[in-house]
Amino acid sequence: MVYFAIVGLLLAGSMIAVFQASPLLAKDGTVSVYISSIQSDINGQPTITSSSAQSVNAHVSGKTNVTLLSLNVTIDSVTIERNDDSSAVTTNTKFTFDVLKAFNVSTLILSAKVPTENVTMVTLHVASAIAAVRDSQGFSVLKPVKVPSSELKIPVQPALEVKAQASLSIVISGTAHIVFTGNGQIILTPVLHAEKMTGP
Repeated sequence: MVYFAIVGLLLAGSMIAVFQASPLLAKDGTVSVYISSIQSDINGQPTITSSSAQSVNAHVSGKTNVTLLSLNVTIDSVTIERNDDSSAVTTNTKFTFDVLKAFNVSTLILSAKVPTENVTMVTLHVASAIAAVRDSQGFSVLKPVKVPSSELKIPVQPALEVKAQASLSIVISGTAHIVFTGNGQIILTPVLHAEKMTGP
């Protein structure tokens, strides 16, 4: 009788240890962040000669006589923020994309564990932004691009409800504004939003 009692206690202890270590009891959910449709839809090499808008998805203003060849933005971290401003999950990553080139499909930036709560904001930290331009004489040069605050703050609307053990995806899209200032500086000020991905 004592033998069976001891065996029973050992089994019970083992089961408790297994359940404590089991991912089935995880309280976090998994959030994957994708990027899509925030680049320019101008085909080829757009020549910027006036302050007029060039397309629906990219607006270029200011006076300049250069051809914009590319505008590469490098993201080095992504912060997923919840309702409580003091609680956020930041994940280091490295992702570079050309604002002037369309994505064929939504591209995964990262996937991270997030505590259960409503996700209301995604912030992309910009490590660098570089434009390749060609002047009227045919010379190509690289120019740094200013991104205000070096961050792209993207509201998630409606808020994404993260549940324990759930796997959710959000996709970022929006409009890229490219501004050429009078002193030759280039400023990138995208207007972006993120929403739950409903498709595969």
